[in-house]
Amino acid sequence: MLEDELVYVLSKDLEIKNLFVVENKNSLRFVQKLKSENLKPFVFSSDRLYPIVLENNRRSSGRFIKLFSDIPILRQIYDSFNRKKQQELTVVVNLLRKDLHSDIDHLQSEVYLNAREISKISDGILLFYGKCGYSSKKVQDDLQGLDCPVYFLRDNERNLVDDCISVALGGNDAYGNSKELGKGKGVFYATPMWLSDMNKENFRSTQSYKEHARYLRNPDYAFLVKINNQIYKDNTYHENASEFAKEFDMEIINTNGTMDIASNSYMETKTSISESGNC
Repeated sequence: MLEDELVYVLSKDLEIKNLFVVENKNSLRFVQKLKSENLKPFVFSSDRLYPIVLENNRRSSGRFIKLFSDIPILRQIYDSFNRKKQQELTVVVNLLRKDLHSDIDHLQSEVYLNAREISKISDGILLFYGKCGYSSKKVQDDLQGLDCPVYFLRDNERNLVDDCISVALGGNDAYGNSKELGKGKGVFYATPMWLSDMNKENFRSTQSYKEHARYLRNPDYAFLVKINNQIYKDNTYHENASEFAKEFDMEIINTNGTMDIASNSYMETKTSISESGNC
């Protein structure tokens, strides 16, 4: 659900040396968006990608130079190489299915299993999920016990964000305050990623859609809060919002979103990894 936010932060990072994407059923649209921002990702299945990343890291580790770093005349070369290496960044993106949200226990299990796998090739992991992805104490403890540090999306108050809507609005406080827009009535929050799937014919036949539709047709749900952001590039967003509001007899309320949570969390993670001596 945070596909657009992830494309945005990656497109702004000029220090990425290699960008890898795990090829699966969820990656096609994401890769197309990356290419629209003039990024050139390498796309491989996980069984091929992980060995490639390991080999890439091994070749760039500078072991040969380090062997001679105690020789004074080569020390300056080694220090220069190490400084340059710390400024280079390899990013690996693994997108999970959006329909995992229909079962929180399954979602958390998939988050942990995939994080454990990718930790074997990583110096740090940033989870682009709200607490819906790791709300239980056990999952959080398990994640912190992986082979590399795990970082989370946080708002300006350093709180773990509740979910993707909290990220889009700018934090948990902004999320809570926005509920007042409904004037006591129920509200449904819209982002391009949410509505692009909700309006697909194949999704409408799923159990997840039927469960959403059941409570959205309740008269207590009266408003569709449409989160607008200049970064969103979905040309169908306005049309999808209108169709959705009409189907469920809702009034559209427009509000502004932000990329601050995604951007700040990404930069903090990158800085932390760099300062720890990894890259």
